[in-house]
Amino acid sequence: MKNALKLSKKAVYWLIFFDSPEKKVYFMVMEKVDLSNWIMFSDRHNSENYNSPDGKWMLKLGFPGFCSTKEELLREQAICRKVFSLGIPTPQVGEIVEQNGRLGMIYERITGKRSISRCIGEEPEKLEYYIKIFAENCKMLHSTACVPGDFENVEKKYLRFLEKSRLVTGDIAEYARKLIDNTPVKITCLHGDLQTGNLIINDKHAFFIDLGEFAYGNPLYDLGCYYYFCHYLPDDYLMDAHYMNASTMRKCWDAFAKYYFNADSPEKLSDVDARVKPYVLFPILDFEHLLSESENIKYLEKNFQAAKKDLGF
Repeated sequence: MKNALKLSKKAVYWLIFFDSPEKKVYFMVMEKVDLSNWIMFSDRHNSENYNSPDGKWMLKLGFPGFCSTKEELLREQAICRKVFSLGIPTPQVGEIVEQNGRLGMIYERITGKRSISRCIGEEPEKLEYYIKIFAENCKMLHSTACVPGDFENVEKKYLRFLEKSRLVTGDIAEYARKLIDNTPVKITCLHGDLQTGNLIINDKHAFFIDLGEFAYGNPLYDLGCYYYFCHYLPDDYLMDAHYMNASTMRKCWDAFAKYYFNADSPEKLSDVDARVKPYVLFPILDFEHLLSESENIKYLEKNFQAAKKDLGF
């Protein structure tokens, strides 16, 4: 295994998996990492983040309840490498490691980076400036064609989630299915978890991160995700995860609509909201899938009830 990192050799695990339909066999060495020489630089709601001793790499180590499985991390690792090969700006991805039963992934360290969320939280007077950067990068992403065989079809994913959902059922599930049927088919790149915490910038460049849900399809699915973050999450979560309260997040959406959709009047903004709002059902399906075994599902249920009311159910 090619690995420039100096990891502890205390334990080594081998994982074999198959890549259908070619049935290629891959081997991965997953090592326990010794963090004694790594420097923690953030302790967030879902992970601890460390810089390597040489400053070239960072480790994102998930907390219990937010840790991905080995298979999910392998999938994200493969996706990150494919996205990088498309020319979409994203940090290079390294190896998967384990520390005291917790799993994490190593990434190229981007010196001087901050997320757009953090930039706005620290410099609220520059909200429009940073949201313009975010909107421009989203438009670039959504104008990039995907190779369907390399990434998941977002419509098929949500139809699959609808079959298993305990939240989105009955009339509103049928509404979601019809929405999928009536959404124009496109093969453009989608982030899959589009929000300002997942674009980082430094003085020179911007990079998309957290690409585990990357897919292809109509950008409305991505935009519904960002609308959900800006309109349905509580202050305590937003302050912890995004450095902003709900009121500021709504201002972010209005600025985003201005730069992404050219919605420069109240009438245009209202039209954009009406077009995008129905797609908030799909990030709810994503989070239900991710949090199905977590106590955090109760917060999602509250958000879903608010979204249902807004959609007239």
